[in-house]
Amino acid sequence: MGGILDNALVQLAIVIIGVWVFVKFCTFAKRFSLPGKVKMGAYILTGLCVVLMNWLFSSAKHGLGAEVALTNPKLMTVTVLASFLAVLIFAFALMAETKS
Repeated sequence: MGGILDNALVQLAIVIIGVWVFVKFCTFAKRFSLPGKVKMGAYILTGLCVVLMNWLFSSAKHGLGAEVALTNPKLMTVTVLASFLAVLIFAFALMAETKS
């Protein structure tokens, strides 16, 4: 136990790098334009993903608050990665211009 990710400074650096990458991604997305129906579809997909991810996160753990125990680490990893993908789709649709 006690890997490099347990260090608070490393965790802070990861968060700062993640925010920087997200800002760069949003800047990249601003150069595109999407039809209104595609954007609406992305927003509907985001809403469905919120419900699905909530259910998957609940399935991967047991308990509430400080009593949480991770019961399925593989499912949690897949859920976190799928959540990141859903965030990127939503951010792209939100930041892209709407075609008339």
